[in-house]
Order: sequence, then C-alpha cells, then structure tokens
Amino acid sequence: MRKTLTIFTTAIAAFFSFTAYAQDPMDHKQHMQHMAAAGSDTRQQVNFPPEMRQHTLTNMRDHLEALSGILSSMSAGKFAKAAQVASERLGMDSPSAEGCKSEETSGKPQMSKPMNMDHQMSQFMPEGMRNIGLAMHQAASDFAVEANKAGKSGNPKLALAALSKVAQQCVACHASYKVQ
Repeated sequence: MRKTLTIFTTAIAAFFSFTAYAQDPMDHKQHMQHMAAAGSDTRQQVNFPPEMRQHTLTNMRDHLEALSGILSSMSAGKFAKAAQVASERLGMDSPSAEGCKSEETSGKPQMSKPMNMDHQMSQFMPEGMRNIGLAMHQAASDFAVEANKAGKSGNPKLALAALSKVAQQCVACHASYKVQ
C-alpha cells in the first residue's frame, strides 16, 4: 500500500510539474531552443543585417499588438475601430506592407537604394516569406472591408472569417521561417 501511494504521489507530482512547465513561457523558449538543437526545427532561417533583424522583429510585435487591438475592438462591437487598426497597421497601405512588395506588386519601380528599412526588407526576404507577408497584408485589407460592413449590418460573421485569414498567414510564416 505504501509503495502504491508513493508511486501515485510521484506520478501526480510529475504531472503537475509537467503542466507547470508547459504553461511557463520561458520554458517554451527553452523547449524551442532544445528542439532547434535536436534538428527538428525545419523552418528556413532568414538572415537579415542586424538593424533590419531588429526592425523586422519590431514589425512583427506591432502586428501582434494590432491583432490584439482588433480583437478587443471586435469583441466590444467597435467594428469601424477594428477596420481602422487593420488598415493603418496591417493593411496593404500600411508602412510594414512595403517590406513585402516587390517591383511587380508595388507598381512602382524599385530604386537601387531604397529610401527606408521597410523597402529594403523585400531585398532580404525569401520570395516565399514575402508572398506570405503580402497575403497577410491583403487579408488585413480584406478584413477592414468586412469589419466596416459588419458595422452597418451588426453581423460580424464575415469579418471574423476574414480576420481568421490574417492570423492564418501569420501562422504560415512563423511555421516556415525563423529570423536569426
């Protein structure tokens, strides 16, 4: 009986330790580093110059903040505000979209020395990453249209479906590429 109780107690303690480990974000980072070291991380590494790497990571954090703002606005029924955030910070006319536009998609000839970091990013991004990013920015513009319609109809169903496409592009990019 005592041996069974000891085994049971050990199993319960191990379960709760594992659960706590799985919920701790710092442990997630360690887990990802371990997985990368073990060779199971098959994402393509993208090497940006240091300043551009920092700029890219800042853009991605801003994208997350924008998505958070959009979700907050949608949940409060503020569809026009959600559309505005999507257009200004994620959509095709947002500054960060410039990094995903090539000469063909921008309609503007690229200069030999781009004027800003967002323009320069397109020169360092793999084509697949650029295409996913462009699809995300287009999906954000599409969402803005649907969110404005939801403001008039009161029905957010199509806007939420469009917002899901934005998130799907984020997931696709992060599943395929890593910035080092």
